[in-house]
Amino acid sequence: MNFLKLAVLALGFLFIQEAHALVSPLGISLIPPVELPPADFTITGARINLIWGDQHNVYGLDVGTILNSTLQNSGGLQLAGGVNWNKGSTTILGLQVAGLANINVQHTFVLGLQVALYNANLGESKIIGIEAGAINNSAHTKLYGVQVGLYNKALEVYGFQIGLINSVADLHGLQIGLLNFNDHGLFAIAPILNFGF
Repeated sequence: MNFLKLAVLALGFLFIQEAHALVSPLGISLIPPVELPPADFTITGARINLIWGDQHNVYGLDVGTILNSTLQNSGGLQLAGGVNWNKGSTTILGLQVAGLANINVQHTFVLGLQVALYNANLGESKIIGIEAGAINNSAHTKLYGVQVGLYNKALEVYGFQIGLINSVADLHGLQIGLLNFNDHGLFAIAPILNFGF
């Protein structure tokens, strides 16, 4: 029986060592697969993408000129000249800024500022702070703060939507825009100003 326990412990130790071997504090990428460390590593510090980087997990600072791509989980700050594209869950603490688009496919939590021409939070999401862009497509998002853009869409807003067209399922605050849609409000459609409690 003691041999079995020892074998299980040794096997567990090998898996732990293997998991730790796939973690790096720094990642640098030109374009995949020209990146150090390889894509199957988890970055826990900073990733610098000279053109395009593709990593399984990134926790910390994620900076790139064209594309920051994360296959599984992303957490921290993201800055991209082009696109931040997260295919797994995303936790932004501070900033998610892109010149073109922030695309978060699964569960997303933003505490701070999300800015791009196009913001898309496609999974169940929560933003506490400000989402700003020409198009803010956050149909599954609960927003606590301000959403500013030409077109704004959210599931619930606790605060303000300011834009040409604002759309929300449930409003607890104000909408200011040319056309304002509030699915569960007193006024389902209102020009200039709409409110909800």
